[in-house]
Amino acid sequence: MSVTPRSTAADLHTIERPSVGADAAAADAVPSGYALALAAEPGVHDPAVVAALVAVPRHRLIPRAYLPLDEQRPTTRWRLLDAGVDRAAFRALVYSMDQVVVRLADQSAAEHTVGAVYTGRPCAQSSGAGLLARTLEDLRVRDGDRFLELGACTGYLAAAAHRLTGRQVTGVECDRDLVRQATPRLREIGADVRLLARDALRGLPDGTWDKIASGFAVPAVPPGWLRRLAPGGVLRTTINTGAPGWHATALIERDRGGASAGTLTADLWGHVPARGAGWLPVPEQRSVGGATRTAVLPPPPHTERGFWVAVGHLLPGVRRHWGPAAGEDVVLVGADGSCARIAPDGATVIEWGPRALWRLAEDVHERWTAAGRPDAYRLELTDQEQRVIGGPGLHWALPR
Repeated sequence: MSVTPRSTAADLHTIERPSVGADAAAADAVPSGYALALAAEPGVHDPAVVAALVAVPRHRLIPRAYLPLDEQRPTTRWRLLDAGVDRAAFRALVYSMDQVVVRLADQSAAEHTVGAVYTGRPCAQSSGAGLLARTLEDLRVRDGDRFLELGACTGYLAAAAHRLTGRQVTGVECDRDLVRQATPRLREIGADVRLLARDALRGLPDGTWDKIASGFAVPAVPPGWLRRLAPGGVLRTTINTGAPGWHATALIERDRGGASAGTLTADLWGHVPARGAGWLPVPEQRSVGGATRTAVLPPPPHTERGFWVAVGHLLPGVRRHWGPAAGEDVVLVGADGSCARIAPDGATVIEWGPRALWRLAEDVHERWTAAGRPDAYRLELTDQEQRVIGGPGLHWALPR
């Protein structure tokens, strides 16, 4: 469920064979370029993980998907593609490195017309392949692991996990229609995946799990998830404040004594918030008035992800307004009506509303720099609180 704009995989062509029977098999095969594109994704290193994902015919789990029609993300305009109608475009979409949207505005793709254009926000998507590979690598999925996926959607990640664990995998999905559709498809491709229709935020299946992967973002790790993590187990989820683009990955391990701790790492990719949570709103940008000054700090690049994650957490309700072109002013907006417009070189800052957002961000940057400019934070978890610690003077608690 990546929200970062991704490039599509190049050269997605199936291998040609001389006989008719082989041609038919090749037409239903995973494109030959998919493995190379996946292995080239940032942070993807394990050949076993790549092989597991490539071995699952994703197009058979996703017979219909929505093609984004706008370059700027998140987009709201889509064209519905079908596996049997426009095969080339459909395969390019399903085997790209982008997320694959399968449902808009709580309407099933089965209710929409193939080729038609629709407007709306995604409410179900299968995550980008690179993010899925990173998930399996971070969890160190091994043979015999009891694996649980939260927000399983089409079951693609769960099917790959089955190949790595050699045993039945369990997936939890809140959308009952998706569960009904995905269950026979998984069975047809030979994936031993048990899908359960339930809300993972309200409780997990009985038992304990060696590896837990969450396919949606949460503001803090639900305590019920930690209680289902087996001693020696690992849990991975995206922690998100509702600000798109400032992703943080929580990787939590439970020791043999039952205590849980981990890291929170500013990341290039991340899952979208749980269904119904949504992103922070984008208040109207003001064009007149406001206090003008010169910035103490020009806007840091996006590669300073540890700083931007700290801004998201230490300035509650704040997000960036993403303009259509690079080199434009950076605009921060707050749910309380605050707004700051900063020139790329810092020559001009204009701030409106109850909070001077960029002045507060400059303070966060000073604290972040004094703490050693961390991209990875220590995550301490107790029954009472979950604390993120980046160093002296840089720490915060996740909301309960």
